[in-house]
Amino acid sequence: MDDGFHPTPPIPDAEPASPPGRRSAPDDIWDRIRQDYLAGASAPEVGRRHGVSESALRHRAAREGWRRVDQPWMPPDPREPWDCGLALETRVEGNLDRIEPRDLYHLADERMAVAVLRGNAIEAMRWHRVREAMDQDAEELARWIAGEEARADVRRDELEATERLAAIDPDAGPVPVP
Repeated sequence: MDDGFHPTPPIPDAEPASPPGRRSAPDDIWDRIRQDYLAGASAPEVGRRHGVSESALRHRAAREGWRRVDQPWMPPDPREPWDCGLALETRVEGNLDRIEPRDLYHLADERMAVAVLRGNAIEAMRWHRVREAMDQDAEELARWIAGEEARADVRRDELEATERLAAIDPDAGPVPVP
């Protein structure tokens, strides 16, 4: 019995249509996505950078055979060109001894803020812990310096007292100061 419904056969080699209300990124964007992904950037990062979902990126990569294993090996550099850590490393010409603690505080704060803005709570907490550890180190250093300055003051007072006593009585020994 014929109900009158005759589905149209699919057109061969046609791209599947996007779901209603959704549009795929243009081909030039997908070319940049492919380049970034094959260069080693993570799928979530590439997706955020170019405005596509991670699942769409992974689906396209699987469908078109984007394989990182086929790419020549390059050491990964997770830093973005705008990252202040890259600028800091360039400024000190790779000599980490030239980095000031305030620069590291700024770097940790900036990276924590970027993680918060991206919604990456785990990374934000990691940078928060880095900043807390740096604060603890700074406090410990300040306590050590204060102790050294106090000991230097005591030694200076002992020396001055010894010099005053020597001026009065040249045969007197050093005078301990409480």
